Amino acid sequence: MARAPLTAGSSSDPGPDRSCPCQSTPSSTSASISDALRKSSGYDLDLEKAMHLIQRSCARRVGLQAPEGLKRSLPALARQIEELTGAEVIISGDPCFGACDLDLRLAEQVDLMLHLGHAELGDGDPKTIFLEARMDCDLSSVARKAVPALREKRVGLATTIQHVHKLEEALEALREEGIEGVAGPAGGRIKHPGQVLGCSYSSVRALDVREFLFLGTGRFHPLGIALATGKRVVTADPLTGEVSEIDIDPMLRKRYAAICRAEGAKRFAILVSKKPGQSRMALARNLKARGEARGLEMFLVYLDNIEPDRLLNLGAQAAVSTACPRVALDDAAKYRIPILTPPEFEVLLGERGWEDCRFDEIED
Repeated sequence: MARAPLTAGSSSDPGPDRSCPCQSTPSSTSASISDALRKSSGYDLDLEKAMHLIQRSCARRVGLQAPEGLKRSLPALARQIEELTGAEVIISGDPCFGACDLDLRLAEQVDLMLHLGHAELGDGDPKTIFLEARMDCDLSSVARKAVPALREKRVGLATTIQHVHKLEEALEALREEGIEGVAGPAGGRIKHPGQVLGCSYSSVRALDVREFLFLGTGRFHPLGIALATGKRVVTADPLTGEVSEIDIDPMLRKRYAAICRAEGAKRFAILVSKKPGQSRMALARNLKARGEARGLEMFLVYLDNIEPDRLLNLGAQAAVSTACPRVALDDAAKYRIPILTPPEFEVLLGERGWEDCRFDEIED
């Protein structure tokens, strides 16, 4: 979508006639706001940068967007921005699942968007400022704790945006323990070396290693690393200190069962996301044509948030999601019909074997 340049009054509604609100904000004030956000959310955000950009652009209207974990901090942040810059602030109240999920409608109403919590996906819109959320926790200690669980002397390291600024400390800790840690390159959707996303594991796929150490919370990302690379993955949680090996067999069984459940289906919904960083319409059309060539009834469904009732109302017997890969993998139990990823649909069509089924990734 084409956007207006970063200038004041570029929204469709020009608003009240007032002078440019470019007063200076003391860095100490921005620091105090950052401290308050850290206490309420547990994350560090570069709000001094945000205030500077708001003033430099003379933005009259500013949009705020954040994932659920940061939303409680937004009213206080909005109030501070309005008091310090004179700009009107509008908060996006819709769910936000990542940098892929920008609120484009709100962006049309404001001069500047502040997207909190995520890293920019590739080349972004100059009108949208990404403030990455960083967590101040000790990655080096949990990396050391993971050493006994590692089998190799050379391992790939990976983490998420919350911890990527601490990755060098973890690499140094491993070196001191006799382990060579390597972080995969940035590129494409990946902004930082060693970073992984739920939709992109290019940084780890680029590494020639036989084992990975994931430093972070949750199971989805290390599962994704294991599925995308076929390599052993050890995960170390810096918040709990827990170290464990990822077992992909339960997930593989569930995904194979989903394919088996879909074998008798004749009506397939091909799900296409409205979210700008998830939309893969060309892929959806391609899958539709391939399914129809095998006698299946295929129809495209364009929607924002994918929910079980919406699919049932359409009478679909199975679905293929071209949206976020987590829809099929994380949320499968919520649906009464099987939800397949595009590679799994190819297995169903007989175009690839189950042993060649790869992890679904969004490639720009």
